[in-house]
Amino acid sequence: MKTDQLLSIIRTRRSVRVYKSGKVGDRQLDSILEAARWAPPGANSQPWEFVVTRDRKKMKRVREIYSNEWKQRKLEDPVHYKGLKKDYVGDVSVLVLVCGDARTKQVYLTTRQAADREKLFQASIANAVQQMMLAAASMNLGTVWVSVREEVEPELRALFQVPTELRLLWVVPIGYARSWPKAKPRRSSAALTHWETYDDKKLRPASTIQAWPKD
Repeated sequence: MKTDQLLSIIRTRRSVRVYKSGKVGDRQLDSILEAARWAPPGANSQPWEFVVTRDRKKMKRVREIYSNEWKQRKLEDPVHYKGLKKDYVGDVSVLVLVCGDARTKQVYLTTRQAADREKLFQASIANAVQQMMLAAASMNLGTVWVSVREEVEPELRALFQVPTELRLLWVVPIGYARSWPKAKPRRSSAALTHWETYDDKKLRPASTIQAWPKD
């Protein structure tokens, strides 16, 4: 694959939250998981574990779990809570529960601080998820990064029988997009690149930082 082809996939990947029917084939899924397997982990620790389901009942239950969490948070703060509903987790062909084995942090021999070990641990697994999503995008499949917050973690753990040794980090739905979201504006490379030392003139005012930057 040439660089421009890779960049095209990176630029066209989207966080898809509306899906249509259609099965993600086993070969497609194998390729997606293979991409995740070859992600770069700290100290080659390979901390990731993936629980994959096509079971419609499980997906329906995952949707209920996230729906209940959304309702509770909206009830607690009806004015300010702006969280998005995650009903789409029940509409896809495949759900991948992304777990991490925190015991692998002990192999980071040159990293002594707990916070540094945690960053390396989560970054390693995030690399795998990113490669999974790019592989899916190369097959015109939609994905979205769904956090596993503490409000939903116990029920998801029980549903998928995840052992206590593992951390639950994210859920990745995979399916066919009903529509592809438009690209949101991105900062230019020049705006975020600094040569030799940080250019203070490029430091963004706090007032300009928002969830979906328009500049």
